[in-house]
Order: sequence, then C-alpha cells, then structure tokens
Amino acid sequence: MISENSHLYWSKSLYWGLEIGVDIVLYCIVAQWWWDRPFDVLGFVPYMIISICICLCHRELAKLDPKISFAELLLAGVCAGASGSLIVDLYAAIYVKAYDPAYMEQMVQQSVELASQMGYADGDIAESARNVFVPVLMFTTTFVYIIVSLIMSAFGAFLVNLRKRQNNGNNSKQQQ
Repeated sequence: MISENSHLYWSKSLYWGLEIGVDIVLYCIVAQWWWDRPFDVLGFVPYMIISICICLCHRELAKLDPKISFAELLLAGVCAGASGSLIVDLYAAIYVKAYDPAYMEQMVQQSVELASQMGYADGDIAESARNVFVPVLMFTTTFVYIIVSLIMSAFGAFLVNLRKRQNNGNNSKQQQ
C-alpha cells in the first residue's frame, strides 16, 4: 500500500497523530480545569487515547487496503504516536514556560533535593536543571509515547493480520 497510495497512507497516519495530540492536550486542559489535576501527559488516560487512536488508524487503513501488511500497520501506528507526541510536546513547553512556571520550579527543587541527598553540592544544579527541564520533558514524553505506540501498534497489527487470516480461511472453506 505504501508504494501504491503513499500519499493516502501517510496522510491517514498523520491525521491520527493529530487526533492523538489534540485529544491528549484537551484531556490535560479539562483535567486541570475540572478536576484540578496537575500537568499529566504520562498518565493512564493519555496511553488509552494513544491505544484507541492507533486501533482506529489500523481499522481505517485495513478498510482502505485489505491486503495491508503487518509492517505497514506497525509503521502507521508508530508514525501516528510520534506525530501526536510532537503536539503534546509543544503543549508541555508552553505549559511549563508560560502558563505554570511554578510547576517547573517544583520539579527543579525536587531535583536539587535529590542531588543533595546523593552528596552533590547545590552550586549549579538548580540552574542546570532549569536549563534542561523542558528539553528533557519533551524528550521523555516523545520517547514514552513512541514506545507505547510501538507496543500498541504491534498488538493492533497482529490482531488485524490474525483476523485477515481467519477471514481468508473462512472464505476458502465456503468456496469449496
């Protein structure tokens, strides 16, 4: 499918990545506003959003091309998860830098306390932690989302291929 309809394949994968990113950002905003829950991009609900969106992505791609391979479905899910994580990373950077800088300061203070417990001097740890907090947060979020996407995409692609084999087995029995 990638070679035949590459534009359609990538646009569907990126569409579901956009859906993942927007849904997780909306969840974070609603959770903070409604439940007074702090910044939460690595919780259970974002992982469920990733899983559901990847499942829907696979379903849509399987409808477009019933002969789609396991590798193509796996790649589509990972692409969707990675592109969705970029949107969440943008939200995280804006949240930490502009909306709630106190959150970053809390995390920096925790880092300083942890470093002092481990025997490091307090000197430049706080400033270094402030400088690397946002990039580390973005990298961690992207890395975790890609791993979750890889796992869920492999599981979903396996199920799609299993169902395809079962349908092919039933069709061959009916033709006999």
